[in-house]
This record gives sequence, C-alpha cells and structure tokens, in this order.
Amino acid sequence: MHSGQRGSIVRSVAILAFALAGISGCSSLDVTDRDVAAAIAERQRSAMQVDRPVTLRDGNALPRPDRGAYERVPSRSAEAIPAGFEPPPRAVPATQSSDPAHTVAPANAEADLLTSVDRIDRTAAPLGGHDDATAASAPASAPVVVSADPPTKLRDTKFTLSDALAFALRERREYQTAKEDLYLAALALTLERHLWTPQFAANLRTTYGNFGEIRDFDQAMRWVAELSMAQRLPYGGEFTARAISTLVRDVGQTITAEEGSSIELGLNVPLLRNAGHVAREDLVRLERQLTYAVRDFERFRRAQLVDVASAYFDLLRSKQQVLDAVETFSRFQMDYERAQALEEAESGTVLDTRRAETELLSAENRLEDLREEFRAQSDTFKLLIGMSVDEPLAIDDLEDIETIENEVAQSRHPLLVAPPAATDDARATEVATASRLDLLNRRDQIDDAKRGVLIAENQLLPDLDWTSTLTFDTDPEHYKLGGFEVARATWRTEVLLSLPLERTRERNALRTRVIDVHRARRTHAELLDRVRSEVRRAVNQLRLEDRSVEIQVRNVTVADLRREYARIQFYDGDIGNRDLIEAENDWRDARNRLNLARTSRWRAILNFRLATETLRVAEDGRPIPVQSGELPVAGEDS
Repeated sequence: MHSGQRGSIVRSVAILAFALAGISGCSSLDVTDRDVAAAIAERQRSAMQVDRPVTLRDGNALPRPDRGAYERVPSRSAEAIPAGFEPPPRAVPATQSSDPAHTVAPANAEADLLTSVDRIDRTAAPLGGHDDATAASAPASAPVVVSADPPTKLRDTKFTLSDALAFALRERREYQTAKEDLYLAALALTLERHLWTPQFAANLRTTYGNFGEIRDFDQAMRWVAELSMAQRLPYGGEFTARAISTLVRDVGQTITAEEGSSIELGLNVPLLRNAGHVAREDLVRLERQLTYAVRDFERFRRAQLVDVASAYFDLLRSKQQVLDAVETFSRFQMDYERAQALEEAESGTVLDTRRAETELLSAENRLEDLREEFRAQSDTFKLLIGMSVDEPLAIDDLEDIETIENEVAQSRHPLLVAPPAATDDARATEVATASRLDLLNRRDQIDDAKRGVLIAENQLLPDLDWTSTLTFDTDPEHYKLGGFEVARATWRTEVLLSLPLERTRERNALRTRVIDVHRARRTHAELLDRVRSEVRRAVNQLRLEDRSVEIQVRNVTVADLRREYARIQFYDGDIGNRDLIEAENDWRDARNRLNLARTSRWRAILNFRLATETLRVAEDGRPIPVQSGELPVAGEDS
C-alpha cells in the first residue's frame, strides 16, 4: 500500500468521524427526549390511566459557557456606596433662645397643655360656640391631603382564576423542577433498559512502530479492527461475542508481515449468588421508581392547583378590602366636610369635627396600608405562579369575589361546589385511603423493602459461577482475514466455587434490610393515619366554613341596614358622628369577614378534594370535573 492510498484512507476516516460527531451532537437530545417521553406516557397510561405529555422547556439548545465561566473571580462586587444611598449630612442644632416665649416646652407638658386648653374652652365658651377673639386666634384645621390614587387597571382583559392556573402550569419554577424530577427518573430507566439490550462496540486502532535493529524490519504499521457484543441474561450472567482482525505491514518493504482474525464466544452464568431475580434488581427498582415519580408529579400538579387557587382567593380578598376602604374613606370625607360646615354654622361642636377628622385620617392611613398590602401580596402571588414581579397586575385586573360566587351558583366552577360525600366521613376516608397517590407509593415501597431482604439473603450464598468460551481463528501461516477453520476451534469451560468464609458485611446488610421493612411499614401506617386525619379535618373544616358563610351573610345584612339607618339618623340630627363611625366600621368588618368566609369555603372544598384525591387537573392547569367510577382496591401490607 503506497503513501497516497494511506493518505486517502486517513482522510476518509477523519471525515467519517467528524460527520458522526455532528450527527450525534444534533440528534442525541432528540433521541433521548423521544425515549423518555415514550417511557413516561406508557407509565402514565398503565399506572394512572392518563396521558399527559411531559416536555422540557429548554428545548435542544445546548448551553455553552462564555469566557466568564473560566474566570478565577467570576462575579465582582463593588465596595463603594452608589449615589443616592449616602447618609444625610449631619444637622446643625439650632441655638437655644434665652427668651422664655421661644423656649421649647418639655414633652411631659403636653398633658398639662391639653388640660389647660380644655379648661379654657369650658370657661370661655360652650362647645360649638366661639367668640370672635377665639375664632381669630385659633389655628385653622389642616386640610386632609389625599394621595393620588394608583392605576386600578393595567391589562386589557381580566386575569381570571383559570388564567392563573394555566400560567402556573407553564411558568411556575417549582413545577418545572417537578417535571424535571420525573424526566430524570425516566431518563435513568431508559439507560437501564438499554443496558439489557445487546451492547455493540467497535474499535479501529492504528499503531506505528520503529524497532531499530531488534526485528527483521525496522518500521511497521499495525491495524487492529475489533467488533464486540455483550448481552445480559435474564436471570444473571452475560453472553459475549468478539471478533478481532489484525494486519501488520512492513513500511520499508511495503509487504504484509502479519495478517489474521479470531472470534471468541463467551458465557458467564452465576448459579447461586447473584442468580435469579436478583440480577434484574436495578431494572425492577427503576421501573417502580418511575411509577412513584409519575404519581408524585400528578400529586404535585393537584396540590399546585390548590396552592395557586388559594393564593388567588387571598389576593381577591385583599382587593376587596381596598375597595371597601376606598368607599369607607369617601364616606368619612363627606362626614368630615359636613362636620366642618356644621361647626362653621355653629350647629356642631369642635369635638365632632375633630372626631370626624381623626376618623378620616385613620381611614386614609388604612387605605394606604391596604394598597401596599395588596401590592406586596400581588408580588408574592406572581412569585408563586412564576410571573415576573414587573408584570402589570392592578386591582381591576382581577376578578371579584361576587363574580366568582355568582359563577359558582351557575355551576361554572363545579369544583368549588361541595360534593355530596363531603358530609360522609366514612365514605370520604374510604376514597382517600384507596386513592391517595402518596399513600400508594408508601404501600408499594413496603414490597421494595421486602425485595431488599431477598437480595441480602442471596448475597450470603457462596459464589458458584460457570464460565465457558469458544474460540476459533485463522491459520497464521496463511494471510487471510476471513479464512476461519473449524478444526482450529477451542472450547473451554470451568466451574468456580468460592466458599463463603467471610460474610460479616452481608449479614449486617441483611439485618439492615429487615429494619428497612419495619420502617417502611411504620411510614405507611403513619401516613395512613395522617390521611385519615386530613380527611376528617377537611370534612369538619368544610362544615365550619358552610356555617360561617351563612352567619357572615346575615351579619353583613344586619350591618348594612344598621349603617344606612345610622346615616339617616345622623343627617336628621338624632345621633352624633360617634354612632355613625361605629356603624361604618362594623359594616366594613362584616364585609371583610364575609369575604374571608367565602374564600375560606372555596379553599376548604379544594382541600377536601385534594385530601380525598378527587381533584383532576387538565393539560392547561384547569380543574376537570370528576367523573364517577369504581375505586381501586386498597392493598394490604403484610
């Protein structure tokens, strides 16, 4: 073979290697995702009778590091304080005047000052009456400054409960992590399944040697091609097959110095230790772990619906508190203006005006507090569903509690209506103990622990392995790669027995596995009791919330009538503004308690369905109305 031919072969091999590398880099993730998706879909159908595709959001783009990934100090922080964050300059204390008229009164003189003012008012003029000197010298009441209202609508459409559930299913970070956990469980299983298929390997090796004076030829090229296959056996052991071809060429003489091939078939079978079902333990374990991961993921989806809905209900309640505070502030502002007018007309007292002003300032302060609370709560809600905190979400962008209540009455939210079984403790407990996905996992993990005992027992057995090989090659006297001769076949078999003289580690492992069984049983029993307790608490809480809604509806009706009647009496002059303020505050508190009772009832219904595993979540995150069907049979652990 001349140098031109060798160069052509090298170039061809290099081009083939680069082509294979490019194909592998472009399609490896596609193949992996396809295998994982098939494994998850098959397990969802077989274990839960559902089919919900699980795909990762990152796609197949491979993230590449930039130069910063190799920096010794990747992120540097500045010690200097940014502009605008410096401490304010130190204030220069004012020079104390020696004039007693300009001397600042001590703090403890405030009570005496108020007492003296009150005494002067009582002796100089009756309440509600002012002489000209007092009116001229009295400071004017500072006007109430109302801050500009923040925008109440920033979106074109309402961000409804269904929108929040769908958004969380797409964007929530914890949901993406749960999806990745399921993906990783399926990924581990696909690898283990692959290892139980024939494993092929091929090697091409080229060696150049310069032997100087120690060989008949001083320079040689050696080419070795190897093709092998290995297959695991179902009950332990391995079957192997390997073919090797070797070619040695004298570089100086351009002649073949050596040429030959060999084929080797091997069989290795354990007969005692590591034999039987123990050999497939990794595959069985990963198969069952995928089932557990599918259940955990579905349980997470259902719990996420409850969490997001509860947070949305809390946000609606905060919104309603702001709206009620706005209405209360408007009424107090009207009352304050009326009290001022009555005082100027000498029909009202200074005390009534100051009381109205105090309540107005308190209402304004409470309104600002509630607005800030809504803003902070909306940020918390955005973080929960995976929305950017810079995403606009104002008060009027959300639904109203009354709107959802009306839709519930129209059966547009069937899962916010308590099912008939919500009043039957025994039936609810039966359904929960038979259907709870986390309880099924704990129940099945008892069998996993028992399987571990069997494996530990197997490890106490002696090693008894049977090994057999069959080899045949070509005649070294004839340079022919495919010239195999049956007469040159060699068969070799052996049985190796290793006595179990030292098994301390294995005995300890057996005891550990037995303890694992007891622990698994206790864990299952504890979770079973917890499930029963959760169901009982959910049923009782739902009853309590039903009664609370009834009470608060009546309470709001009474408070509304009282407020209107108090306002009529106040305008007629029959009562003072103290009674009006009290009625207004009671109405506001009653409204808050009703909104709390309604949202708590919706939350209690969802918690009841989650506790009994009767909550179903669609692909878009929205709840699916539950269809009646037969319950799965609850297995008993032994």
